[in-house]
Formats: sequence, C-alpha cells, structure tokens
Amino acid sequence: MSDRADDFRIVPSPSGRLLCGGCAPDGRCRLGVEPAEADEDAMTFDVVCPRHWHGGPEVAHGGWTAAVFDDVLNIVALRREARLVTKSLHVVYHRPVPVERPLKATARIDSHADRRWEVSARLTLAGDTVALAAASAELRTRRPDHFARHQAWLAHE
Repeated sequence: MSDRADDFRIVPSPSGRLLCGGCAPDGRCRLGVEPAEADEDAMTFDVVCPRHWHGGPEVAHGGWTAAVFDDVLNIVALRREARLVTKSLHVVYHRPVPVERPLKATARIDSHADRRWEVSARLTLAGDTVALAAASAELRTRRPDHFARHQAWLAHE
C-alpha cells in the first residue's frame, strides 16, 4: 500500500456544476446531462443523447446509457462526499433510448454507511413515467491513497 495521498476531488466547476475529471476542463458534460432539480437525497437531470452516441438507428448506444447512469448516480452523492468511486454498476435496459430527444434521469441515495453508498436511478422520456432503463450502483468513499496505489500497481505491470 502506498503512503502517498492524493488531493483529487470532484468540486463545482466555475459554472457551479459537478463534472467528472474528463468533462471539467470543457466546463460542460459531454454526455448531455444537465442538473434540473435537487433535494437532500435525490436529483433530477435533463438529458439528451447526442447523435454521435447512437448504437443503432435513432437509438442510444448502451454504453452511453451506462455512462449517463454512472454520472448521475455519482453526482447525487458527490454533493455530500467529494471523494467517490464506483465499485459496481448494474443497468437494466427496458426499452431503446432515443437519440436527440429530451429525457429525464432521476437519481437518489438509497443508503449510506461508513464508506459505502447505495444509489439508484431511472431514465424516462421527458414528461413520461415509463422507465427506458434503470440502474443501481455501489459507490465507495475512496481512501486518500486510492490513485497513488493505482499508479504503483500500473508501474509494476
């Protein structure tokens, strides 16, 4: 185990958004996710799948859908803990997700104990209640040396 601590945290961008490390330099979410409403343990997001993420005719690639879930599930908890990583993500696809159509993602914190966070989310067409897909994840508050241990492991591979 490494004794080097990192200081990487997801913090609000200059616009006030919580963005992943990949999107933060651009100041916008490249997946098409925009926060809409929030309360203590839940958030709603406006989402549009950009056409370049299509997997089939007029439908989103399943990987895009999984990435959107990973993003919104983390954001709902990042408001309370800035040092999270995804331990597991489970996605259920109910219907094809259309590209370039307004969607809603609703994410919530189901439970939190110690370093473990259980979160869940649904994706629907905007204005509809029928789930296109649903997801659950286990997030973990990462240890201070998380990324240093990763770099040390890679150096030996």
